[in-house]
Amino acid sequence: MEEPRKVFGFTRDDLLKEDPVVLRTILRERTHHTIEVFIYRICAGKMPVPPNFGETVEFLLDIWKERGLPLDSPDVKWAQEFLAYAKTLRAGGTVKFNTELPEPFTDEEMKTVKKLLYGRRSIRQFAAREVPDELIRRVLEAGLMAPQGCNVGATRFIVLKNPEDWKMVQSDIPLDHGVMIIVCQDMRVYHSVGFEKVFPQNIYYDAATVADHMLLMAHALGLGGVWLTHGDETRRRVRERFGLPETFVSRCHIHIGWPAEAPVKTSRPTLQESIVKWI
Repeated sequence: MEEPRKVFGFTRDDLLKEDPVVLRTILRERTHHTIEVFIYRICAGKMPVPPNFGETVEFLLDIWKERGLPLDSPDVKWAQEFLAYAKTLRAGGTVKFNTELPEPFTDEEMKTVKKLLYGRRSIRQFAAREVPDELIRRVLEAGLMAPQGCNVGATRFIVLKNPEDWKMVQSDIPLDHGVMIIVCQDMRVYHSVGFEKVFPQNIYYDAATVADHMLLMAHALGLGGVWLTHGDETRRRVRERFGLPETFVSRCHIHIGWPAEAPVKTSRPTLQESIVKWI
C-alpha cells in the first residue's frame, strides 16, 4: 500500500483538520521553497524543470479549497500565481514575469535614502500630539515588508495607545505620549515548519527586521521612534492582559510619536575598524 503524502509530517487527513494558521503557513513556506527559490534559475536556463515541480503546492491548495477557506488574501493569491507558473513550465511552456532588474537610484533619490538611513535617531521624548491611525497603519505595513525567513509570516502586532497599558511593559524609559507597538510572533507558525529545531536564530532575526523597518518608516513620516526590548515577565503580562495562548510570544517593542527632542546623532566605530576581512 502506498504511503500517504506528508508535508512536514502532516498527512492530507491531518491538514484537513489542522488550524488554518498552520495550513496557511505551510502553503507559504512550500511555495517559497519548492517553487520560488528555483523558478528564476529554471527560467534562466540554469536548471531543468523538476518532473514534480509545484505538486506539493497544488496538493496544499487543493486542501485549502476543499476546506472552503478564502482564496482572496494576498499570500494565497501569490501561492496560486506561482503554482500557475510551475504548471506552465512543467507543461513545456515559458513564463515571463512583469518585473524589472533593480537599477541604481538617481542622485536625488540617494539623497532621500541617505536622509532616511543616516538621519534616523532614537527619540525618547514625545509631544502631546495624537498620532493618526493612518500613520500607525503605514508604520505597521512597513514592518510586514521586512525580510522574513522562508516567508512564514509569524509576525503579529499589539498597538497600545493608552498610557495605562504601557505599564505592563518593562521599560527604563519614562513614556507619557505616543504609541507603543509590541512586535509579537505566533509560534504555531514556526513550530509547523520546524523552525525552532533547524533555524532557531531566524525567529529573533525576524522580529528585529520588523522593528527596524517600522522605525525607518516612522522617521520618513516625521515621527520619532525608539526600539526597546523586554523579558519573560512582560511576555507573561501581555498574554494575561489580552488572553493570548502560550504560543503567542512578544519579542520587542517600539515607541513612536511626534518628536519633542532633537538629540545629537550618535557616532559609530569607523568602517575600517569594523571590517575584519576583505579578500
